[in-house]
Amino acid sequence: MYLKSVLRMGSLMLHFRNGLPLVQQMRAGQPCDEAVLWDGTRITHPPGRGGLLETLQEIWVERIYTREFYRPAAGDMVVDAGANVGIFAIHIARQNSRGQVLALEPFAENFRYLQENVARARLDNVRCCQIALGSGFGMGQMQAVGRRSLDHVLRLEYRSSNVRVCSSLLQESGEVSVVPLSGLFELAGAEEIAFLKVDIEGSERDVFAAAAPDVLRRIKRVAMEYHDGIMPGTLDVLRKALAATHDTTVRPSRQEGCGILLARRGDLKN
Repeated sequence: MYLKSVLRMGSLMLHFRNGLPLVQQMRAGQPCDEAVLWDGTRITHPPGRGGLLETLQEIWVERIYTREFYRPAAGDMVVDAGANVGIFAIHIARQNSRGQVLALEPFAENFRYLQENVARARLDNVRCCQIALGSGFGMGQMQAVGRRSLDHVLRLEYRSSNVRVCSSLLQESGEVSVVPLSGLFELAGAEEIAFLKVDIEGSERDVFAAAAPDVLRRIKRVAMEYHDGIMPGTLDVLRKALAATHDTTVRPSRQEGCGILLARRGDLKN
């Protein structure tokens, strides 16, 4: 355990110019507001909120969504659902300048930082949308349930048959547009999604339970954080929803009731 901790700290210093202060803040249990890559690219985060350090470790160091599972290729469409401030979107877009990334983040505060971080990174292959994944087209409200930028959940989902109506209401109501998995392809402008990363704090259960097999077949690989601690039974629902179309692997995390579910479409060899 001590060796793994040392390696994680060393990796932060390897990837980030301010790696030493990041390590010091991590050891002190203090929130971090900024990470700076060695090329000078700044990734900023809502001040005083936790979440940045653990996300940097998970995505940039441990690669929990992609390690031994997904290798970016030219022409790939990647969707980052629950993009937060853009750490995964920026990380994957820098690896594959010939692919496209659609970053979805519904919480207004996070979305502002997502847009700013992507703009500073000068990535023309990332598009940001303030949209939530849900069980159908409609509107919803986001609620902060903790002190981290990661702890926001979708509440009060309203159904609508017209996604364009939902978008027009956004500015007037302060609510957020909600789309199901079937709506991602029009948003992405793609027939297939090569890789879908999902971290949406419990909403994943209803999203995948509502998705038809013909929709799921259009997604080659899915890597999502499941939250049985928030929505009991989520992992079982996800496995059942994906059983007809994908082969699944579960990687439990150190936190009870949480982990990563990896799903590879059945016709893919690796």
